[in-house]
Amino acid sequence: MFDFKTFAQMNLDCIFQGFDRLPALGEEVFAKSFTLQLGGGPMVCPIVLNQLGCKTELGTFLGEGDVTDICLRLLERKGFHAFRSFPSPKKDPVVVTAVFSGPKDRGFLAHNEQVYESCLPEDVVFDYLSDARVTFAPVGHPNAARRLHEAGVKIVFDNGWSDDLCIDTIRELLPYVDVYTPNDKEARKIAGTEDLQEALRFLAGYTKNPVITLGQDGCAFLKDGKMRIIPAESGVVAVDTTGAGDNFITGVVYGMIHDLPLEKCLRLGNVFAGKSITAVGCFGATVTREEVSRYL
Repeated sequence: MFDFKTFAQMNLDCIFQGFDRLPALGEEVFAKSFTLQLGGGPMVCPIVLNQLGCKTELGTFLGEGDVTDICLRLLERKGFHAFRSFPSPKKDPVVVTAVFSGPKDRGFLAHNEQVYESCLPEDVVFDYLSDARVTFAPVGHPNAARRLHEAGVKIVFDNGWSDDLCIDTIRELLPYVDVYTPNDKEARKIAGTEDLQEALRFLAGYTKNPVITLGQDGCAFLKDGKMRIIPAESGVVAVDTTGAGDNFITGVVYGMIHDLPLEKCLRLGNVFAGKSITAVGCFGATVTREEVSRYL
């Protein structure tokens, strides 16, 4: 039995920091620092949890070129070997992202062949995830999510932004989700309201535990029918916010693995996110076992 399993694209981030402005076409602007790291998304969770002693595995898609070789070397440096590569319809399915990290926000230029577990048969997806205590909702397989839910697997869902995002695009999946974590922009778009509490109540009509992430303001959820906000960790000096959301979800999953109540899971999410932004990249700074133990 695994604590956590998920499918995720392999990601490579090229992170630029310390530049005065972005270049116009034909111009060259120099950054003061550059780092090459494994990128974010769902792959953050199994890697960070593995470092904390949880039994995890990552189902992913690899190519045969230099980019895949770099990712494998970076995984080796982290001592993470718990991954399985599935067949890909594309020759080079690794996502490569140039991250322009400024003092207040980030910009991205990415190459993504959009290779997800949706390219695999439903039974393959279900069989792979069915021996996990917690998983992420499998992309493109709402029926597999239903089967996992009925088998007792806890499911976390974070859909990400798209211009056509609406309740109809996720309605089929939400009944099987244990914790749903849109950000405030996504939640307001889905619910068709600018009022955060109304958005939470709207989502609660479709799923068990909607949680709206609020960036530097923490997160919001419903308790006894009323909105509660759990503030972000105080006194944290932000160096780079890349991967903060992924680390937040990792903290939530860690709490779910240990059967903690939702509110404590969300506080752990804020602890993980707060630590992650103190260094560059998704894995620049991660919570240690000792820090988790002190918090708990």
